[in-house]
Amino acid sequence: MMPRVFLTATILVLFLLEGTVLQHLSPQVWGLSWITVPRFALVGAIMVSFHRGRREGLYYGLVFGFLQDVLFGNVIGVYTLSMMVASYFAGLIVKLFHRSLVVAFMTICVVLFAHEWLLYLLFRLFAVNPVDVQWILSKQILPSVGLNVLFAILVYYPLTKMCEALKPNRHTAGE
Repeated sequence: MMPRVFLTATILVLFLLEGTVLQHLSPQVWGLSWITVPRFALVGAIMVSFHRGRREGLYYGLVFGFLQDVLFGNVIGVYTLSMMVASYFAGLIVKLFHRSLVVAFMTICVVLFAHEWLLYLLFRLFAVNPVDVQWILSKQILPSVGLNVLFAILVYYPLTKMCEALKPNRHTAGE
């Protein structure tokens, strides 16, 4: 019970950091034209999907996506959907391929890119922020993916240890 609380609290702290402290360290503050969006809670949910199964990752994506929608979003459900889908497919990809560090980081790159692209498409659909595709790709999506992959490299080992401290469940074995 205690390792799960610690894992969830860690991802919650990452979520709080991405919406508060890290906003003051963004490239825009320093006068750069890039926009980096930290998605540290999503990285945590992806790690949970890797080690605990796609269903558990989906639950983490659901909870933290909903928190993102309620606290920071313009449209309720966009982040909930995108984080759930990203976490689920991360767990599915890892299930289909041999587990290795290379597969894990390639999956993180692909899933983070797909998440950002899905967000762009959903916001474009709702016309909340109609922005040029080339600009959004070069100035926001790729820098954000780069930042979050670097973060994933830093936290891969600690989050892996937290996930491995949990007892195996019957859902993980079947996935």
